Amino acid sequence: MKKKISEDELSQLIKQLHLGEVDAVSRSSTNEGDIRSPLKQDGWIQVIEHRIIVHDPVNNGKLPVISAIAPVKLKVNHHDIHSEINVTSSDSILWEIENQPMYEITVSEDKLHAYFHLHAKERYAWQLTDTEPLAKIILSAEEDRNMVLESVHLTDVAAVLEKKSIKANVDLAAIHQELLQPTYSPILIARGKAPVPGKDAELEIYFSEEIESRFHETEGTVDFRNHLQIPSVTSGDVIARKSPIIDGIPGYDVYGNLITPKAPADILLVAKSGVELTPQGAIIARKEGRPRITGTKIKVFDISTAYTVSGDVDIETGNIVFSGDVIVYGNVTDNMIIESLGNVYVIGSAFNATITATGCIHIRGNVMGSKLYSGYFGVMFNRLYNTSKLLSKQIEKLLIGSQVLEQAIQSRDQTVKYGQIVLLLLEKKMKDIPGLIKDLLSVVANIRHLKKEEYQKLMEMAAVFLKPSQLIESATRNGVQSFLSLLTDAHQEVA
Repeated sequence: MKKKISEDELSQLIKQLHLGEVDAVSRSSTNEGDIRSPLKQDGWIQVIEHRIIVHDPVNNGKLPVISAIAPVKLKVNHHDIHSEINVTSSDSILWEIENQPMYEITVSEDKLHAYFHLHAKERYAWQLTDTEPLAKIILSAEEDRNMVLESVHLTDVAAVLEKKSIKANVDLAAIHQELLQPTYSPILIARGKAPVPGKDAELEIYFSEEIESRFHETEGTVDFRNHLQIPSVTSGDVIARKSPIIDGIPGYDVYGNLITPKAPADILLVAKSGVELTPQGAIIARKEGRPRITGTKIKVFDISTAYTVSGDVDIETGNIVFSGDVIVYGNVTDNMIIESLGNVYVIGSAFNATITATGCIHIRGNVMGSKLYSGYFGVMFNRLYNTSKLLSKQIEKLLIGSQVLEQAIQSRDQTVKYGQIVLLLLEKKMKDIPGLIKDLLSVVANIRHLKKEEYQKLMEMAAVFLKPSQLIESATRNGVQSFLSLLTDAHQEVA
């Protein structure tokens, strides 16, 4: 049984009917002996009153084409359609609006901040846009501002926050303000507290961990003999200090969960005999010798009481000054010096050398043209002899240099404090003097119990050179000359 044509379909056919084509077909039929030729018609689609109407093609006409643009989502025969598609009147054609969320609540990656981002305060109904009958249409829709489907309220947002368990320092007032006067930008609504990181333990070492060679220039020439620097300490010296770990402070995220900071790394210390580790973290030498530190995960402190030279003591090794025993398996060659606060053992011979020790000196081979000083007194006074000699020469140069500067300033009819001249020379031209002063003070401090009164004045005058402000105010030419006289006397007395 044939399906009855509807009135709407008939009206559309009439609209598409061209009388010129009908006349042509009639004439053609008449001329060809009443042979009938049916009219070919393409299909079409129309949106009327928000309804989609599909008219099928006639006599092999083309199928109509439909597609949609956002936010309209098209479904044909229950399949989502993302491009153009041919349809017939028998197809199921449905549409819906792909709504975006009215707002979003996001949490930062570190979970320390939560944000509220309002996209729309109200959601409206959507209606399809009417079209003319067309072989190809694109579905579009528009909001019906007279029909509100949904609104965003503070209680709604608060409920979502509770559902998401966001509860740390929630700022409901900020959300309310955004709803009243939207900025449509993300706003901070909850804030956690970042943990405060702890501090790892630190180890500060006050001695060089390696034997070094340092060449110094003296009076314009390089001293190739006194270049060996052997780390050594005496009893009571603080050789290192450990700073303890500092624990961090926990924080919390926007969910109220505790955030524990990373545990600080500690340094494990072991003190061998001769080394004391105090509760305050100080590592103190309890005997004389060479301080050593070994280990990686566990730091072990030790004091070596002997320094060994596998071959000769010569220019290549340099002079040896050590606070413990010195063992030489070779010879002590021409003009080399060994100073030890322990014993000195030479397996070979000593040629034109100077060896001093607070303990014993043992030489298995021959001793030729050498000077041997045994006992603490000998070592200290040997150092005083050498230091006072070097410092005397530098102070003589200082006096000459200061006199030249004074004359130059007077020729300009200008004045300056003598101490200012001395300080300038120490900083610019005679940089060795402060180091020699320190050596002198160290030596005298160790022997002043033997001659306290004789060296007290020498120490007081020497100390002024290490105090710039006092030097500027108190230094005079006569004072520097007096200091030189004391140095000369000390040197001659030891000699």
